[in-house]
Amino acid sequence: MKGLKKAYAVITIIFLLAFPKGGFKIGEIPLTWGYMLFLIALPFIMIRLCLNNFQFKFSKKRQLCLLLCLPFIFYSSISLCFSTFDSNLGGFLSSYILSILVMPIICLMCFNSAIDEIYNTPYYDKVFLWCLRFVIVFGLALFVQKILTGKILEIPYLTVNIADYGHIDEKFNLRGDLMKLTSTYNNGNIYGVCMLLLTPFYIAKEPKKIFKILFFAALALTLSRTVWIGMIIFLLLIIIKNLKNIKGYITLGLTVIGVILIVPLLLKFMNLDLNFLTDKDLGGRAHQLSILDNFTLFSAAKFQGITEIVYASMLTNFGLVGLILFVIYILSPLITLYRYPQNRRLDNTHWGILIYVIICASDGAMLLIPVMAFFWFLSSYTLSSTSAVKYLDLQIN
Repeated sequence: MKGLKKAYAVITIIFLLAFPKGGFKIGEIPLTWGYMLFLIALPFIMIRLCLNNFQFKFSKKRQLCLLLCLPFIFYSSISLCFSTFDSNLGGFLSSYILSILVMPIICLMCFNSAIDEIYNTPYYDKVFLWCLRFVIVFGLALFVQKILTGKILEIPYLTVNIADYGHIDEKFNLRGDLMKLTSTYNNGNIYGVCMLLLTPFYIAKEPKKIFKILFFAALALTLSRTVWIGMIIFLLLIIIKNLKNIKGYITLGLTVIGVILIVPLLLKFMNLDLNFLTDKDLGGRAHQLSILDNFTLFSAAKFQGITEIVYASMLTNFGLVGLILFVIYILSPLITLYRYPQNRRLDNTHWGILIYVIICASDGAMLLIPVMAFFWFLSSYTLSSTSAVKYLDLQIN
């Protein structure tokens, strides 16, 4: 039985990390192997809980985190019950329910012991490491292939959802004359956001410099301003942490020089100029900020989905009260770590959470698979029991 559980965990990790888009669609709702494997264990967990008289045993840290989430979960659930929505938003509504309302409960409460086991078992670190190495190398290979041949390798049901086969170019992936690096995530922004979440985790555990270099190269080649901002935030966190000696100041200087040199080269590569960085239309998102001129206190009568600028969408759909509750919701892992500071340096994985909270002001890709699965898994992982704390020094070199 133990071997079966281990095999199940490994397969689930592989499909969530390496092949997150593999699967098919029913109508507009994508069914991916990773999510199906992730959720298939829920009935067995519920059976076990029934046998234990529904006694959930999870740490005080996860309890506090979930408690901070519940006001927004209840508020938005009630709001959705009384809201109308267009028929074409059925897929987004289903994704909202799973990603925003259900996923924190699953990761913080139902799967807490399984995540602790993953945290305490070095074997799983290797699985994570090789999955991330795969998506890095595969993404770079696809990027080069697209430039050289004009085509990319797509394996239906595995690297791409069968319903999207042959349509990757249409998923907002074109940037000038180039296509964003998408890897197996089928969209450059989704890939970049997911990797930013995992950046501190990966860099702390990756022993080979070449893969670290390739990792940041892949992030840069997503050609996404949001991802570039996230990379800069990560580098600033590294610098702030190490700004205690001459090495830290040298790192700061080299980072500034590197940004000044690399960004213009990337823009030239895309046949774009500096106006790309100062786009007043925010890449077609500026209209989402119009809600700041005319927002309500409570929820709107119609659910309009969650767009790129997550905070603006929350204000649009749920009013000022909903936005405040959502901010507490999204900050809940960090608030919990502030309350329990002994876990704050835990692999520095909380940096990934912080980066995501910030880039949600630009493009959080919140309802798109597998973003929130990563966010809540990482949050629960970061809040693992203090008896298992493994401190790692986060190094780029």
